[in-house]
Amino acid sequence: MDASTAAQIDALALQTHRPLLICDVDEVLVRFIDAFTDWLRRRGLVLHNASWSLEGNIRTPDGVALAAAEVRHLLDVFFAQCTEHLPLMDGAAEALAQLARQGVQVVLLTNLPHPWRPARRRNLLRHGLDFPLVSNTGPKGPAVRALRRKVRQQVAFVDDHPDFLHSAAEHCAPPLGVHLVHFVADNPFVVHLPDMRAPHVRVRNWREAGMALHRLLVLPALKQHREVRT
Repeated sequence: MDASTAAQIDALALQTHRPLLICDVDEVLVRFIDAFTDWLRRRGLVLHNASWSLEGNIRTPDGVALAAAEVRHLLDVFFAQCTEHLPLMDGAAEALAQLARQGVQVVLLTNLPHPWRPARRRNLLRHGLDFPLVSNTGPKGPAVRALRRKVRQQVAFVDDHPDFLHSAAEHCAPPLGVHLVHFVADNPFVVHLPDMRAPHVRVRNWREAGMALHRLLVLPALKQHREVRT
């Protein structure tokens, strides 16, 4: 975890007695693949889905794959131009608002260069997602662990990428456990998803995610509250 991510987490004032949801952004809250595909098309390029990677899949109309350096440059330009305008995943705002009303704290953990964090924040605010946003680079396990240590209640981590979920599992071994929720959005790359090794809950949309997170976070908190009162 780099210094910027650590400073953002240190600055968060989370309540130790409330459950916590740590939630990814791209392909969980906003539709990155749809927006990126349209953006490439306007530049005469095609996004293929021959593998679980952007490299090798961004091609010219005659099928020539762009070099890795060109792909990285395109991603930089895309994020600079489009981060503020990505479309929302169906049901995301409603599900998070409902969880918040039920006492769940929400922190959004996104992997993108730190300078683009303000643009991502503006994009999320336009969609009604007014929650703390932490930008991260590299594996997410260290950031999830730092967030997990801020609360004593149940914690869930939602992400679409198995590697980030595995990283969280490795850094949050019991008793510092985290519920892993694998969000599998409907996009062309789903057929190439790497296997999930860690125990997890798999959901396909925010209706399923909302129900799973209610069971994992809200119900245990309600049960504990009732036990304390009796």
